[in-house]
Amino acid sequence: MNEKMMILDMLQKGKITAEEASKLLSTVEDAPASAPGMDSAPLPNSNRPAPPPSSGSGIDFDELGRKFASFAKDLEPKIQKATEVVAEKTVFYADKLARGLESAGASVAASGHRNTATPSPSGADGTEKQVELIVDDGYNELSLGALNGLVHIKGYNGDKISARIRYKSKLRNPSIELMKLGSKYYLSYEEDNFEFVAIDAYVPSHKFKVINITGMNGQVDISGLSADSIKCESGNGRLAIKNITANTVVFDHYNGAVEAGEIDAEKLSLTNFNGPISLYTSAFAQFNEYLWNVETSNAKLTLNVPTLPNLGYHVRAHDTLGSIRVGLTGLEFITNDPGFVEAQTGGFSDCTKKVRLSLETSNAQLTVN
Repeated sequence: MNEKMMILDMLQKGKITAEEASKLLSTVEDAPASAPGMDSAPLPNSNRPAPPPSSGSGIDFDELGRKFASFAKDLEPKIQKATEVVAEKTVFYADKLARGLESAGASVAASGHRNTATPSPSGADGTEKQVELIVDDGYNELSLGALNGLVHIKGYNGDKISARIRYKSKLRNPSIELMKLGSKYYLSYEEDNFEFVAIDAYVPSHKFKVINITGMNGQVDISGLSADSIKCESGNGRLAIKNITANTVVFDHYNGAVEAGEIDAEKLSLTNFNGPISLYTSAFAQFNEYLWNVETSNAKLTLNVPTLPNLGYHVRAHDTLGSIRVGLTGLEFITNDPGFVEAQTGGFSDCTKKVRLSLETSNAQLTVN
């Protein structure tokens, strides 16, 4: 294979960057040409003219070089964008990741041996306690947070928080209690005093206006909740979300897969870092207008939404160095480029229900069905 074709092939397969390819092409163009079957140095005292370069391939390399230069110029901003996205998110999540590592490292320092930050599911290596608390009527807020352990929060039709707490403490008599302060209900403990805290709780599904959940270094599973605002911050584990209804939903996750289903939220912000997102819903029932932002990086993003009469979509999808597939029926494309798609349902402004989707990933497939 010709050197230039090899370079272009390596660029297409992602083995080298556009800048590296450009430098290699310049090197090839500057190198002296040699005729096949002849030494590169001319014969002494020879007036024989140098043979013309072989043209058996039928390729105009000057034209190919110009096309490559144009291609590289178009590709460079995309590579720059991908680099900026990864760098921005890496800085954003560095502190969160450091907190998880710090909590694990603190356990190592306290015990004098390695801690894997993986709690025993049965609680055999720690302590288990059952806590309960009646929830009053009125405006209420709930905050539940785990540390290096599993989080399982499920809504039910009742008036009492019933939780099983599994933990391993660095102290002999640790304080970990489910408490109420005014209208705020929360699990109270000092993180520095524990190696892990895991939560398995049933909570009244319609008793809280605001729900905040945190999970670090463990799987998070949330289902059956309804509130004005639901927020979750988690990392280093799988995040599963199902049957959630709220005006505002914010899920901020990193380093793990996100699986979300049957979310009915007027405003949704679902972000992930270094992990795929799979999101589906069968109906937009509670609200007339929806604004959803779903974003991940270096992984697939798959969104499945319904096609119903009088339901209109406005889709903006961006995929850096990936590909986009939008399969919703009735869409009219405003922009349909490999890395960016904008489209909306015909007659969008007249639709009874409107859904605006802003979707983004990088280096992987983005699919909307």
